[in-house]
Amino acid sequence: MQASFNQDNGTGRIENVSGQGFLHAYEYIQRWLAAAPFSVKRDLKTTFPGAPSSGGTDNASFVAVGAPAFGLGSLSWGYFINTWHTNLDTYDKIVFDDVEKNAVLTAALAYMASEDPSFFNREKAVLPNNPFTGRPGTWPAATSPNRKGGLD
Repeated sequence: MQASFNQDNGTGRIENVSGQGFLHAYEYIQRWLAAAPFSVKRDLKTTFPGAPSSGGTDNASFVAVGAPAFGLGSLSWGYFINTWHTNLDTYDKIVFDDVEKNAVLTAALAYMASEDPSFFNREKAVLPNNPFTGRPGTWPAATSPNRKGGLD
C-alpha cells in the first residue's frame, strides 16, 4: 500500500493534512499536492510530521499498523453538534462547491501517490512527551476488531 486518504468529515472544504507522524511525509505529500489545482489547495494547511491519528477516525487503524493513511480534515459545519449521525444529517447541509473541490483534491492526491515511483518511507517520528502525563508519546497500537457490532 502506497497511501490512503480519508475524508469523511461531512461537508465543508478540506482545510488540513497532517503527516500522521511519518518522519518523511512532507517530501511525499508536498510532491503529490503539486498536481492539485491551486484553487482547491489555496487555503490548505499542512502539519509535518504531525501526530498519528487514534480513536474513531477511519485512517487510525491503518496508521496503527504503520501504513500511511492521511486524514483530510475539513471545516466542521456543525459536524459534532448536529450533523454527525443524527436525524439532522440531511442533504440540505451539503456545500456542493466544497464537495467538488474535496473530490478533486482527494483524486489528485490518490493519483499522484499511485504514480509515484518511490515507495512511501514509513519511518516514524519520535513523538513528544504527553503533556498530561509527562511520559513519552506513543504510537497507537493495533487492536482486535469488534465483530459483534458493540453487542457482547
